[in-house]
Amino acid sequence: MTTFGIDLGTTNSCIAYIDSTGRPAIVNNSLGEPTTPSVVYFEGQNKVAVGQAAKDVAILAPHLVAQLIKREMGHPGQVFTYHNQKYTPEMISAFILRDLARSAAETCAETVRDVVITIPAYFGVAEREATRQAGECAGLTVLDLLPEPIAAALSYQENLTSGEVRHVLVFDLGGGTFDTTVIKMAGRQVTVICTDGDKCLGGADWDQRIATYLLNEFTRQNPRLDPTADGQFMQDLAITSESMKRDLSSRAALRRNIRFGGQVAQVELSRERLEELTADLLERALTITRRTLDEARRRGVSEIREVVLVGGMTRMPAVAAQIREHVGLEVRWHEPDLAVARGAALFAMTTAARRKAGLGAGTGSEQAPGAAAQAAEDVAATLGITRDQAQEVLSQQVTAVVPRGFGVKVTDQNDPLFHTNPAKARSFVVHLLPANSPLPVTVGPVQVATGIDNQPVVEIEVWEQKPNIDSEELADNICVGRGRLRSLVGLPAGSPIDLTFSMNETGLLTVHAVEPGSGRDVRFDLQIGGMDPAAADEARAAVARHVLSK
Repeated sequence: MTTFGIDLGTTNSCIAYIDSTGRPAIVNNSLGEPTTPSVVYFEGQNKVAVGQAAKDVAILAPHLVAQLIKREMGHPGQVFTYHNQKYTPEMISAFILRDLARSAAETCAETVRDVVITIPAYFGVAEREATRQAGECAGLTVLDLLPEPIAAALSYQENLTSGEVRHVLVFDLGGGTFDTTVIKMAGRQVTVICTDGDKCLGGADWDQRIATYLLNEFTRQNPRLDPTADGQFMQDLAITSESMKRDLSSRAALRRNIRFGGQVAQVELSRERLEELTADLLERALTITRRTLDEARRRGVSEIREVVLVGGMTRMPAVAAQIREHVGLEVRWHEPDLAVARGAALFAMTTAARRKAGLGAGTGSEQAPGAAAQAAEDVAATLGITRDQAQEVLSQQVTAVVPRGFGVKVTDQNDPLFHTNPAKARSFVVHLLPANSPLPVTVGPVQVATGIDNQPVVEIEVWEQKPNIDSEELADNICVGRGRLRSLVGLPAGSPIDLTFSMNETGLLTVHAVEPGSGRDVRFDLQIGGMDPAAADEARAAVARHVLSK
């Protein structure tokens, strides 16, 4: 059974597999294109169109089109309504995944089942689980979720000399999200040092700046007209903006005619003016990049050889120029639109092969005697490659990091209210598992304490840092789960409770709380967000009922 890697992007998506030569191959869609717009058009009851067709129809029916849905993943309660039917972000993403799987099935003449889906490196537990559930809603078996910079590094690694060791920074600026990650590549080992990013920074923001500029120019030339209430005009404006952004990567200036209400405005936009309009957006990316490099230095990385540019937005000349000038590193483009899907396909094959051999997913786990040799034979037979090539696949190792810090909510004992009304006293988060800790990782036991005498229950609330914020304040963190340590008897206030946090290679967080005196404990896993099991089953059935237009 072939495994597939899927780059589920904000604006465009892509699917790849390992071909008979052992190399990652991109699957073209029905239009012969390697990437598919991540756009869904709801044609009617239980009928949707995905991709370019949906993007084209959006001009006429923008209210029936879902775009940039990746930015909504992991938001509890987020629902969209089309034709009186409700859809979650997971369901909408599932339609995109189904369309990609259909193209791959037609190309490879087999059912697409086992996949690895990529995610931004800084996605938290809610976004990660929502992505996993989107895959399951699409009828796929999600072998793993792979951070996009790791996928890009795996693809880039194929071009390096065997045994070469280097540190690189992956700068991934796509259509809707941005992340930057320092990675060590040594032989068949890929190790993440640290990562950072912004889930709401990407090409769509550049498009919006251009659209605003064009609109302002039109209204300046035609002050009596206000086209903003016209859906078709605004959609045309969005398409024009995206086209101009793309063309300005290779041209110095452009002119476009903007039409509305029988009037025409001729608008010129130069590359220089575009860079002025979007300077703050690029500066946001550079600030995150500098922060990532500083963190890498704190973690002992003294030299970074180059910046690997991934994502369509890195084609803008200003991106490379600003990195060279303000970060001081040389840049290298590596298949900006396709590297992530190619790397995901490599990882999918490695994951499937290592599982068959009784190993973890590229983590260097010990294997059963003789299993490696048999697994190499199986992989070689399946792919039609040599046994040596198969052994190389099995030797691939990947080490990721904790995307954000995790901790528990505690009550401030220095608050005067703590001694009179603990429930009203200030609470804050103690981060036990710092961001960028290498996976797998275990921290603890760390002691917290009961708040009042004879407290029968201790509620353990687990909180996750919000992106780009290192703060103990509740407002700067997100509650992602809780468990209760029950049946505590006769304990005075201040009695210790031991907490241990463990996160495995795939991002599953396990929390263990123990009361040392009695040995009573509670253990619970956190890989949460998105839908509960019943809702997930219902969503899977609803997605399956929909017909995908060709």
